[in-house]
Amino acid sequence: MTVWADADSLPRGVRDRIARRVARERERRQDGSIHAVFASNRPIPFDAFDGSTGVVVEAPSTADDLIAERAVPGDLVVTRDIPLAERVIARGVAAINDRGDSWTPDTVRERRSLRDFMEKARALGTAAPVGNRSYGPAEERAFANAFDRVLSRLLGA
Repeated sequence: MTVWADADSLPRGVRDRIARRVARERERRQDGSIHAVFASNRPIPFDAFDGSTGVVVEAPSTADDLIAERAVPGDLVVTRDIPLAERVIARGVAAINDRGDSWTPDTVRERRSLRDFMEKARALGTAAPVGNRSYGPAEERAFANAFDRVLSRLLGA
């Protein structure tokens, strides 16, 4: 099983939590059946624990393509990217974001619709520019809980 992390947009704490959790699971299982791949378009720092690999893809947007092409059912994708989530869940791959929300066809459709509407409103000057929502301990806890829950389900533990 592979945990695919869309590392370009994920907070450092999320990347490190994924690497630590995968290393613990590898130690527990002692069979190397789980690993994490941190795909990005530029070098991204993360704690390199056993079973974690960073892959830097040269061209823009190709980290998403790498994940979408290589993730298979039974894997887990962690991404904020709505189009990437849509691509992988259409192929039966589990996906969550860094706030612990599971990506489903319904949540992708809802978020894409809202995003597209806000982009049009901003282009017309009727909406404020996008601000980053804060990301703190509560969001990281929600991610950790969702990540552990989905990982356990996928591993049959």
